[in-house]
Amino acid sequence: MRLYYRPYVKMSRTRLWLERIGVGLIAVVSLSAPFVFGVVYYLGVTDGIEFSPGDPMHESRLWMQKDRHGPTGIGWLRTAPAASTSPGLACATSQLTLLNWQGGLSLDTSTHYCKCYEGSAGSWKEAGSACS
Repeated sequence: MRLYYRPYVKMSRTRLWLERIGVGLIAVVSLSAPFVFGVVYYLGVTDGIEFSPGDPMHESRLWMQKDRHGPTGIGWLRTAPAASTSPGLACATSQLTLLNWQGGLSLDTSTHYCKCYEGSAGSWKEAGSACS
């Protein structure tokens, strides 16, 4: 009795690509899971992550909402420059996005506001005038 060993078995192209996609998805999920858990842990033990702190025209912030029972959601504030009503003022609009999971999953993006500032990029002082 003779046994044959075939080291190369011809597979269909579809099956080959499906296996490659599957291996790629497993690699992406397994390599990104520690990053995601690390960010969630960091948000839970700190006041959040600030992007461009001190620059009110491009400020962004990510934080975890908490109450006395524990975390209830995640908040994200992002700011972008806007048109000003008068020369010499720089205005910025901010949007607050809240993802709450307490009492059911909800996404709130209804909070928008605008602030105007006097000064230059080095030192901003909030002005009393309204945005356009």
